[in-house]
Amino acid sequence: MFTLPCAIHAQPGMDTVNQSGRAPHPDSTVVVMQDSTIMIYRKPRPFSPITQLPKTLAMSARITFRKQSVPAILMITGATIGLIGVDQKITNGIQHFGNELHIDPTRSYGKSLSFKLGNVKFDVYDVPRNANSMVYSLGEGLASVAISGGLFTYGKIKRDYRAIQTANQILQVQLAVGVLTQTMKRISGRQSAFQATVSGGRWRPFPDFSTYQKNTSNYDAFPSGHLATMMATVTVLALNYPERKWIRYMGGSLITLVGLAMINNGVHWAGDYPLALGIGYVTAHATVKMNRLLQYKR
Repeated sequence: MFTLPCAIHAQPGMDTVNQSGRAPHPDSTVVVMQDSTIMIYRKPRPFSPITQLPKTLAMSARITFRKQSVPAILMITGATIGLIGVDQKITNGIQHFGNELHIDPTRSYGKSLSFKLGNVKFDVYDVPRNANSMVYSLGEGLASVAISGGLFTYGKIKRDYRAIQTANQILQVQLAVGVLTQTMKRISGRQSAFQATVSGGRWRPFPDFSTYQKNTSNYDAFPSGHLATMMATVTVLALNYPERKWIRYMGGSLITLVGLAMINNGVHWAGDYPLALGIGYVTAHATVKMNRLLQYKR
């Protein structure tokens, strides 16, 4: 039985017993937390982030619309409505403050990091030229993919299935977040701040596909995909590594900075954020719940 009071890693194949009295799967990592919570991680199946996408979306919906979620839904709805009412004032204030600090709001990028596959060139990352663009880029999916890749590599070297599962979950939640935010963007049709033709941006719901693709920034402000992506990644990391308290603090700080940077460069309004954060949080919880066996030692 587990008796250590802190987090430990049982290596795959280790003869460790869970509450039911049976040894866990040989391809697994067992972690015991200080509160005696036992977390069991098994080797993920190939392509599971893709194959589990429908289940991820279904579980996210169940979590969202359960009775316990009503207060959170009301809070997100109230915050969104309240912020939309003062979005233009918030944007003007943040951009004025950024100007006072001489922060260049221009989205400016230099040489791209790319690779060639045959005769086709693939751009991987555009190098930012100023501080605002650098912070803004933290909310792009590449940062989450890089974290996932680092965890996967570490997990393979150490045979640590917690790291491998977490890497897998980050990719899984990114797909779910992408589907949900893109769907909401195409339903709401809100102008980005830098394109706004009226105070707070115009709303043109359900733009047709070709119109949306030709002038995306006129329709894709609400909700923020960047903040949903970041919230999802931070939440997956925090849930799988609860002993690392700094993850939530650092993650929250970075999310705040990216949110301010996107208002400063006119990509988003503050009202685009509450729903985005909710989407990231819920999909992360659904993803972790699907991929981790949780028990409590008595």
